[in-house]
Amino acid sequence: MKTLKSTSSANEIDGTPFDDFGFNYLWKLHHLEDYVPAFSNMNIVKNGFAKYCRKGGFSGVEARIIETLKNIEESFQIPNGSLEAELLALTTGTFNETLSSEQFFHKKNKQSRLAGLFRDLKAKGQKPVGGHTEFFNMENVPAKAKFANAQRQTNKKIGLDTVTWKRENNIHGCPTPLDNPDEIGYA
Repeated sequence: MKTLKSTSSANEIDGTPFDDFGFNYLWKLHHLEDYVPAFSNMNIVKNGFAKYCRKGGFSGVEARIIETLKNIEESFQIPNGSLEAELLALTTGTFNETLSSEQFFHKKNKQSRLAGLFRDLKAKGQKPVGGHTEFFNMENVPAKAKFANAQRQTNKKIGLDTVTWKRENNIHGCPTPLDNPDEIGYA
């Protein structure tokens, strides 16, 4: 699949940032262990959500991955363009569909989560890496299998319960299409 760096540019895509259409995606982080030895022998993957189209008409998934790579490089003071993301899998659907799959994956794989891994910017009084709770230490094959399992309708229903609860309790991470027009990525 596609490989991106923080210096990559997201491709143009048809749509608007206000469409009720999003991505659930899975990608592998490459080369972090070259700069931070604590991550040696880890296979770091990220399962996330992105709106289908970002500000300017760009692919939401590509823009989110590039943005996350930039944040990680800044956080660890790694030269720009040093890290790579390999896109392993993605699906599209409404916000509820894609967020439900994402939330099911997160809930069922807590034992592999690298929660707080990229929160060091927060400790410095800055904004933490976007999606910093969505990283997992998991080999590619089981990660892709678990990603596929999260797409099943019965599992999306379980994930939707989490999405609904987070929205009702104002917990970040489960937006609606017109949630916050001032948020990064909207027109």
